[in-house]
Amino acid sequence: MSEKKPIYDSKVRKIIELLKFKTRDEAAEELGYKTYKSLDMYMRRKNFRFDAESNEYVPQENKAHKLDRDPKSYAPSKVVNIITAFEEEAADPKLIAKKEGFRDHKEMAEYMTNKGYEWNAYKTNYIKTVGKVEETVDEKIEKAEPEPKTASAPPTDIDEYIPFIRFLYEKRDDIYQLISGTKEDGTIPRYVVPGLVRTKAIYMSDMIAKLAGEFSKEKNITQREVMEGALIEYLQKYGFKGEIETLLKNE
Repeated sequence: MSEKKPIYDSKVRKIIELLKFKTRDEAAEELGYKTYKSLDMYMRRKNFRFDAESNEYVPQENKAHKLDRDPKSYAPSKVVNIITAFEEEAADPKLIAKKEGFRDHKEMAEYMTNKGYEWNAYKTNYIKTVGKVEETVDEKIEKAEPEPKTASAPPTDIDEYIPFIRFLYEKRDDIYQLISGTKEDGTIPRYVVPGLVRTKAIYMSDMIAKLAGEFSKEKNITQREVMEGALIEYLQKYGFKGEIETLLKNE
């Protein structure tokens, strides 16, 4: 019985390319799937499975092909040396190329492309080529590896910025609040503070008092909520974050 071959149609190739710089959930969302499970089902029908270690879809394999998952399996020693060098923290492509006897990192990239390996931005290393559309040698070299970072010029590859963009997206609520004074949805933060209500005289500028009154009326919250919220934010920002968090947990 012949082994079923994977189907490399245009959609499959697009999914494989997306996973080079996105997570499976992000790729599923971009392609219009509700969850990554629907994406998995589609790829299984095309005879692919998801490899969590490399964050990519790979062809379904029988036992004889399992060793192919390791990009260093049966690879030439120079290929193994290059992949191993990129596994080190803050690996420098120029130094690796020089150590392995190449003129520069582009010549090394051409060598890896000819050996059946391509640069993966998600893993920041070379992987075996899977379902790749045929390209010219110059195109492969250009895509194979980003230029090393220099102090004078920022990186031009968008992949370099993706982790920072993802961080900004995850912290968007804090950023909106920092810039505009309100949360992303426009709501004012309110706190339920434990303890007895006591009267405390506070002396302040009559202009600030007037603004506080107008703010309270416009946002439909009490002046007590305004003052308590302002004090909570102030104490959190200037050294009492732990104490405030403990207090609010005891509400």
